[in-house]
Amino acid sequence: MKRSDEATGREGDGASGRVGDEATGKNGAASPRRPVSPSPSIPRAFSSSAPSSSAPLLVSPSPRLPLAPSLLSLVCIAFLLPYVFAQSGRQPQPPPKPQPPAQSQGRRPVTPPADETRPRRAADEAQDDKPLKLKADLVTVITSVTDSAGNQINDLTQKDFDLYEDGTVQDIAGFYREGQIPLRLIFLFDTSGSIRHRFDFEQRAAAQFFRNVLRPGDQAALMSVSSEARIELQFTSNIEHLVSTLGQLKPQGATALYDAMISAARYLRPSEGRHVMVVLSDGTDTVSTSSLAQALTEAQKSDAIIYGVHSTGVAPSASVQDLAGEFVLKAMCEDTGGRAFFPPIYEDQKKEARDLDEIYKRLAAEVRAQFVLTYYSKGEGRGGTFRAIRVDVKRAGLQVRARRGYYTAK
Repeated sequence: MKRSDEATGREGDGASGRVGDEATGKNGAASPRRPVSPSPSIPRAFSSSAPSSSAPLLVSPSPRLPLAPSLLSLVCIAFLLPYVFAQSGRQPQPPPKPQPPAQSQGRRPVTPPADETRPRRAADEAQDDKPLKLKADLVTVITSVTDSAGNQINDLTQKDFDLYEDGTVQDIAGFYREGQIPLRLIFLFDTSGSIRHRFDFEQRAAAQFFRNVLRPGDQAALMSVSSEARIELQFTSNIEHLVSTLGQLKPQGATALYDAMISAARYLRPSEGRHVMVVLSDGTDTVSTSSLAQALTEAQKSDAIIYGVHSTGVAPSASVQDLAGEFVLKAMCEDTGGRAFFPPIYEDQKKEARDLDEIYKRLAAEVRAQFVLTYYSKGEGRGGTFRAIRVDVKRAGLQVRARRGYYTAK
């Protein structure tokens, strides 16, 4: 089949004739077809700069042999596509957005909370750097354990203790050492006229006691006891402030000891930590409107343990001792799990001051060696009643001191 001269420029010997020979072979048998690449010239249909009237017609390959576009033509077409659309006023369509997987169709994407969008670091983990706080619904029992020589025992564990309430064994819910629970201590300093002759070295000994007993996180308050009780310094961890306030106290007036104990117990009650009351007094009350029993009841309600230091010392002769005052100090300390100290009286005040310093060192060591046991009471009954507590140590030869009981909430 021949093409017109316009299309080929020649007859018979044109491109189509040669294609036919290659397609059929010299013997007329069919041979494999090879694609013929069109001219690398750019088609007019994709150029808007030349007039359409003068553009030559495109040569269509024989329908028997489809022509494959050359690589150069494809590159040119791809390069000119945006230009053609821009000239024609049409914008190329953006590529379609990838669809989410089938299982997520119809679901809203879940956005993580703001605090979950940053990487976790070791420092972001919850840190419990604050001292332990005791819960209000737990019964707290502060204990001190000594050997037969009075030395503090510090290597006990929870398994070494048995705890009873009204004779019924209790399950110990918590076992803590003193360093795990901060100290809240209030010092009751007797400033009545009866202590006048020992006032100076009593002040110095008390100042040294604060330096020995307070650790980071602990706090102490100072109360003066004379005709009335007065808080001289609120809870503070500033030892020098405590010492300077002690130095400003002056001996005067009578002794309202029981009223002071009640005020101190109520001051301790809302504070977090181990509640310790240190009483420097001869134990003699002269002007209180309250009784010793009322004072001890308030101390038990505040979970306070009381340590007493006799302010005038023990006289060498029983005929001149204030036995009533000594009994009061012993009673308040034993009832709450504390201990009473009685420094001897010497004619040499230097010896008295030395012994008083030693007593305060022992007191501070005992406060720093306390164990704290907590439990949920198994007992039932009406509120406002007293329940007896007993703490035993399984290790032989040891003595344990703890509060004798507590009052249930009304």
